[in-house]
Amino acid sequence: MNIAEQQSVATCQICFWLIKADQSVQHCSSCQSPYHQECWDWLGGCATYGCPNMVESKKAEDEPATYWGATEKKCPLCAETIPISEKVCPYCKKSFDDIRPMTREDLLPKKEDPALAAYRKGAIWLFVFSLIGCTSPIALIAGSIWYKNNRDDIERAGATTKALIFIALGICVLYIVVMGFAILLWNVVE
Repeated sequence: MNIAEQQSVATCQICFWLIKADQSVQHCSSCQSPYHQECWDWLGGCATYGCPNMVESKKAEDEPATYWGATEKKCPLCAETIPISEKVCPYCKKSFDDIRPMTREDLLPKKEDPALAAYRKGAIWLFVFSLIGCTSPIALIAGSIWYKNNRDDIERAGATTKALIFIALGICVLYIVVMGFAILLWNVVE
C-alpha cells in the first residue's frame, strides 16, 4: 500500500473499523471526523469528545440512582434502609460524603494505636530533656538505648517521631560538645 492509499483509508470513530472505498462516509461538520453513514445514523451525531456536535448522553429522569446495581443501602448508624441516592439519613439525620454504602467502621474516626502514641510521647519527652542542658548527657544515653531497642516500633510511629528523636539526640550531642569545650577552655584559662 503506498502513501496515497494509506491517507485515503479512514477509521470510523464510532465502531473503529476501516471505512472502505465502497462504503458511504459521513464527516462531522465541526471536527471533520470520519464515520460510516450507518454508525452516524445509529449514534445520532459525532462521537469525538469535545466536539460541539457530540451526542449528549443523559440518564432518564425516572431511572433511580444505583451503586453497582443496588438501589438501597443501610444507614451505618441507625441501620434503617434508605435509598442509595440519599446523602442524609431521614431517620437519624447523619450526613454522608457520597452515595456509596458505608459500614459503621467507615463512618467513625479511627482510634490511634496506644503503643504508637506512647512512642510519640516518649519522643517529645526526649526532646524536652535534650533541651535542658544538665539532663542532655543522660537523655543522650537513655534515648540512644531506647531507640536501639524499639527501632521497628518507632518506624511504625512515623517519620515525624523518628525525626524528633534524631533532633533530640543531636541537641544532646551538641550540648555535650559545647560543655566539653567550655570545660576545656575553663581549664586552659586557669
